[in-house]
Amino acid sequence: MERKWWHDKIACQLYPKSYQDSDGDGIGDLKGIISRLDYLKELGIDMVWLSPIYASPFVDQGYDISDYYKIAPEFGTMEDFEELVAGLKARNMHLIMDLVLNHCSDQHEWFQKALKDYFYFRKGKNGKAPSNYRSYFGGSMWEPVPGWEDLYYYHSFAREQPDLNWYNPAVTRELYQMINWWAEKGVDGFRID
Repeated sequence: MERKWWHDKIACQLYPKSYQDSDGDGIGDLKGIISRLDYLKELGIDMVWLSPIYASPFVDQGYDISDYYKIAPEFGTMEDFEELVAGLKARNMHLIMDLVLNHCSDQHEWFQKALKDYFYFRKGKNGKAPSNYRSYFGGSMWEPVPGWEDLYYYHSFAREQPDLNWYNPAVTRELYQMINWWAEKGVDGFRID
């Protein structure tokens, strides 16, 4: 097996909401993480694995992303994120971010604009869902589309998390462009969810 840079690294997953609150609002944030970088380094951590911090309605703890290019205001700003990256680099530490590519939030612009080819839409059968498949979170994997007669969209998880259509090259182009954007910001890698 070819040795990769991460093979001998010690990683620590941080769930920002509960890690360190810097402003006393009861929600952990990026400035709180920044304040603990020396502590993490002293523990021998080489790599911070950050749970989702993207803009989200938080139906599923941030795994329902409404904007891949924005930081949820609860966690801070893009400037805070850039400060975090710089702080990690200064300590010779790496950053891995959780990234959800299977689905997005129903609040995402793509879904709001009804870009049907970005998702899986199907006609119902005899007034019912297209199939009897069950979602991981319970209930049908098919959700009726309000205002559209007998049309359903597919979701593997919560109904607020429509699955993205990876068969559409436009979707993959958008997602790869977003991944490269974060990499240019200094993210060393992603844990794909």
